[in-house]
Amino acid sequence: MRFRVTWRAVLATACLTISAVPARAQSDDWPRHPIRLIVPAPAGGPYDATIRPIAQRMAQRLKQPIVVDNRPSAGNILGTQAGAAAMPDGYTLTMTGMLNTMAQAEYSGLHFDIVNDFEHIGLIGGGPQWLVVRSDAGIRSLQDLVDQAKRAPEKINYASSGAGSTGHLVMELLQRAAGIRLTHVPYKGAAPAMQDVLAGVVPVFVVPSSSAIPYVKSGQLKLLAVSTAERSAMAPQAPTFAELGYKQLTMTAWVGLSAPKGTPVPIVQKISLALQDALKDPALLQKLDALGLVARTSTPAEYTELVRSDAERWGQLVRSLNIKAN
Repeated sequence: MRFRVTWRAVLATACLTISAVPARAQSDDWPRHPIRLIVPAPAGGPYDATIRPIAQRMAQRLKQPIVVDNRPSAGNILGTQAGAAAMPDGYTLTMTGMLNTMAQAEYSGLHFDIVNDFEHIGLIGGGPQWLVVRSDAGIRSLQDLVDQAKRAPEKINYASSGAGSTGHLVMELLQRAAGIRLTHVPYKGAAPAMQDVLAGVVPVFVVPSSSAIPYVKSGQLKLLAVSTAERSAMAPQAPTFAELGYKQLTMTAWVGLSAPKGTPVPIVQKISLALQDALKDPALLQKLDALGLVARTSTPAEYTELVRSDAERWGQLVRSLNIKAN
């Protein structure tokens, strides 16, 4: 009996060793063919413009093409879901971001969990949200906006690109912090919202810096505050929310790369190093800077923690406001 038990143990160990060899070999010679990179946003949009030059630089290091697969939908859901459901072999990557951590709480019945259904590879970078008003709206500063709102609760309208959008949640945080009540006017996207702000229909808007900078430079919009911890290099004269006493509004709209849960650690490390290498390229950094995105690198563990902490932060706010995007 002892002899049989011993040989069963030996056979079991041998089977485990044999099964581990192909997996290790697969990781060692990865990648052997082109890699798909899912972008859960439209071609030509900010996500797309950000990731394409990065993918080209990463492909040079990995010695295989990286093919961008645009899968746009509300809340970036369809593309992210496809990424979570893909084979965990390193040949499907997904562009993830802060919007995913908001959508996790806003949409019911999601078939994936942004925190737990991915191996998070690394941060790409982030950009500020800008609080802007029409220059002729009669609002001279953030404090002026707060004072006017206190004198006339719910009389000042603000635009957003939709219920549960980044701009909407930033303005909800501002109302809580300042003790004011504004009226939310949600639009179906940032473009129609910006059109109405420029036309004078709605005076206030929180928008990514890349969308606002042309109109701030032309004088059509006045920049009241930026959401990042430091002032924006594109508009150094504008104060941060923290400088104005609203530290709780400090945030960066970040993006990064993720792979399906179960992707082998050696492959995740290879992709992480390729991403970090790409973000050292001066020409690439110039392109990202023009898009209003400040490049930042991270380890997989650091990016995983960022996804987790922001899912908790925005989830708490969304649930407290009972926002449902379905």
